[in-house]
Order: sequence, then structure tokens, then C-alpha cells
Amino acid sequence: MKKTIAIAAVVTAMFHAVNVNAADHTFSVGYAQTDIKGLNDDLTGLALKYRYEPGRLGLLVGLTGTTLNESTTATIVNNQVQINTFDRTYGSIHIGPTYRFNDVMSGYATLGYATYKAERKSGSTVTSGFEDSSFAAGAGIELNLTQSIALNGGVEYSEHLFDSKAMTYTVGLGYRF
Repeated sequence: MKKTIAIAAVVTAMFHAVNVNAADHTFSVGYAQTDIKGLNDDLTGLALKYRYEPGRLGLLVGLTGTTLNESTTATIVNNQVQINTFDRTYGSIHIGPTYRFNDVMSGYATLGYATYKAERKSGSTVTSGFEDSSFAAGAGIELNLTQSIALNGGVEYSEHLFDSKAMTYTVGLGYRF
């Protein structure tokens, strides 16, 4: 009888330990759009976020990548058509704390590293361009729609060469586990 009670106590404790750790992690994938001051078109791409939240305070890590490829002109060189393009790429990695306001909503603030690259190409040859890296800051919210589904939205800001101020907006759907 004592053995049965001990086994039942261990199984119950293990069950509660698993429940306590349930839904501490959220992985989300979403759409990202970068608005760079002075450009007519926005860069579009992907945002990935991982959130670990064991209690009211947690940690968020995010990756963002956006691009814009513009074909400007076509020229004929040695009886072959070469397309002249202007490619822009933005990427960032950031990390920061999260705070759970209630069962449904949490907020986050991040700091990180961002890079912005612009290249003019004639065919596959790069003719001009620049690349700049800088500090980035961001903030956002995450809403837990159900026990396992989360929706998040955020914004990040960075400044680059030639007064290129980049504002990236993200919206994503996540899975909590």
C-alpha cells in the first residue's frame, strides 16, 4: 500500500511539473515590411521570433530579413541582353525582455544589430553599392489567442548611411508549446 501511494505521489508530481512548464515557448513566423526614408517602394520579407516566458518576465529573440529587387533598364552587350538591377537588402537580429500583462497579452522591447545593403548590378556584375550596419531598437506585443496560438506585431528602427532611416513593421502567427 505504501508503495502504491509513493508511486501515485511521484506520478502526480511529474504531471504537475509538466503542466507548470507548459506553453513557456512560442515560435512565430510572419510578414515583415521595411520602410526606408527616401524610397518609394518598401522592402518585404520574413520575420522569425522565439519567446521563452517561464513567468511574468521572459526573453525574446528575433530575426528579420527584407529585400527589394528593382529592374531598371536593359542594355545589349556583345549581342546579349543585360538587365540592370538595383537590389536592397535589410536584415536584423535582436534580443530583449518580455513582460506578461495578463493571460492574453505580453509586451517586449528589443535591442540588436541591423544591416542595410544596396547594390547596382549590370547583369551579374556589381557596379556600385554600399553596406552599413547599425544599432537597432524595437518593441511589440504578443496576444495569446488560444492556449497554443499566438499573434504578434512589432516595429523596429535603425539608422544607416545617407540618412537612410529604416522602420520595419512585423506581424506574425505563432505556436506556443
